[in-house]
Amino acid sequence: MTSFVVEVRRCLHRRVVWVLVLLALGFGILGATISFFSSAGMSEWRLLYEEGGHPAAMVTWWNGAGEGIVSFAALFFLIGGLFGGASVVGAEWRAGTVTTGLTWEPRRSRFHLARVGACGACAFVIAVVLQVVFLALLSVAVITHGTTRGVDAAWWGGLVLAVLRISLLASIAAVVGASLATIGRNTAFGVMAVFAWMAVGENLVRGLRPSLEPHLFGENLSIVLTWAQLETVEFTRSPTTALAAVLSYGLIIGAVALVSFERRDITGNS
Repeated sequence: MTSFVVEVRRCLHRRVVWVLVLLALGFGILGATISFFSSAGMSEWRLLYEEGGHPAAMVTWWNGAGEGIVSFAALFFLIGGLFGGASVVGAEWRAGTVTTGLTWEPRRSRFHLARVGACGACAFVIAVVLQVVFLALLSVAVITHGTTRGVDAAWWGGLVLAVLRISLLASIAAVVGASLATIGRNTAFGVMAVFAWMAVGENLVRGLRPSLEPHLFGENLSIVLTWAQLETVEFTRSPTTALAAVLSYGLIIGAVALVSFERRDITGNS
């Protein structure tokens, strides 16, 4: 636990983490400002139904089917978690401070698990806080110019679960990024490996082996996010199965990174 707390502090002292947070806050403030001024004078019908709804209509934040402001922001949290996790670990390899850390915690497995776990925990908490702040900013437009028609207890429950799922996915992305950066010993490998697989690898699998499509990372991420069956695919997969698949992939990548970190020589990085 002591090692975990130390690694959390190290994560929060990384400049890249705060740059990502400030970027997210900036986009959130910009979006809330646009929503506030663009909703002035609009009728309730226009807020609810024109062009898919306006953020000043609270019910459009999350419709229970993976659409809305919250789901739109999910992609940015996934990318931010991936880049943040990869940057935190990759920076240590670049600076040569990994061996320094091992002088305080010589057991490599504990050191690695604490570092990767800290990346995942920080990503989860930061994602939750940023989403709450963003929705709080949007609520100004709702209170002044908007409407809460259609909002009930079930809707609030769905919104809270959506926020937690997005935060969990951001946490998994951070763990994957940190693990891949450990394997490649740099930030670029952790980020580019994921983008190459998602953009090229999975499309090749879809074209050459369609039967493997239910097991692809992208499809399972989408199912977890919406917590419903995808209408654009031919297979059926439950949300719990998709979540188990995503967690399993993250654990497999993390396990490979752990074995790599334990067995490879790192003295050349001091």
